[in-house]
Order: sequence, then C-alpha cells, then structure tokens
Amino acid sequence: MTPTIDFSDVQGLEPIPQGLYPSSIVFAEAGMSQSENPKIDLRWKVEEGEYEGRMIFDTLSFHPKALFRTKAVLQALGWAKDFSGDVDVEDLLGASATLSVTIEDSTGTDEFGEPYPPRNRVVKVKPTGQSVKDLLE
Repeated sequence: MTPTIDFSDVQGLEPIPQGLYPSSIVFAEAGMSQSENPKIDLRWKVEEGEYEGRMIFDTLSFHPKALFRTKAVLQALGWAKDFSGDVDVEDLLGASATLSVTIEDSTGTDEFGEPYPPRNRVVKVKPTGQSVKDLLE
C-alpha cells in the first residue's frame, strides 16, 4: 500500500492563541540544560475547548536563579510549600493545572540559518479549579 498525502489538508505548527488552558502533563523527562543544570522537559496536553489535544512544551529548570518558577509550578500541581527532596518525573505524569499561555517570537535560528517560528510560552501555572480572577493575578 502506498501512503497518500494532500498538502492542502496539513496543518502547520502555529502556536495556539494567548489564553488560559486546562491541561495535563503527558510527558516528563529529566535531563541537563546546555549550561549543565538539571531540568525537566514537559509536554502539557490541552484538555478542553477549541484547542483540545494540542501540546504545549515547557521546561522546569533547576538552575538556582530559576527555582522560583519551578517552585510555583510544583506548588500549583500540589507539592507542599515546604517540600524538600527529589522531583521524580513519574510523579508529574497526569498532573493537571490551568496554564496561562502567551506567544513568544523566536530569536534563534536553526542549523540552516532559518529563524525558528513563534512558539507558545507558559507564563503561569495555577491549580485547576481556580477562578479566572485568581489566574490573572
């Protein structure tokens, strides 16, 4: 059987619009950043609405200057304010939250010198069930 494709039916990888999206973590992988700091790469899946099923990429950085954001994300996912210990990627899988997402223009280029396209950026993570007013604060 020969595969068939019609390019007119193929969607691009445009970012989803800025907004609030109930999402859950479907992928979490520990690694090291280019500056040799621990990190966890995440893939959030939008759970409802027009963009249900779309993926939003995010990273938790364990660089000392970025821990404020990692702490905020983990607390939104239910970690205690006084948590101390290892963050196991398995504990992140399936966790849900509401993401505040913006669109970020790329400043880099790929190996061919082409600019990277705009992408979504998670600016805030709040527990699911909070009011919109709480999310915008």
